[in-house]
Amino acid sequence: MSGIETIVRGRLCQSLSKPAEEAASLDMNAALGDDLGLASLDLIMLMTAVCNEAGVPLTSLGEEDLARLRTPADIVSLLSAKAAA
Repeated sequence: MSGIETIVRGRLCQSLSKPAEEAASLDMNAALGDDLGLASLDLIMLMTAVCNEAGVPLTSLGEEDLARLRTPADIVSLLSAKAAA
């Protein structure tokens, strides 16, 4: 598991009010809205926290990047690419 995936899993648990012990069992292909119940504001708060912790400036993400986020795996892919750039 990559460092960014660990960060996403941990922050997602916080957003969902789940214990940190459940982070490893989160379905990374679950739909952020439909399956996990995150509203747009929840997603913005999640992305802000994940970007801060991962050291990826939130300003490096465009509207198109954010619009393509459907699953936690999408967040990991996007931030991994931005961190490597």
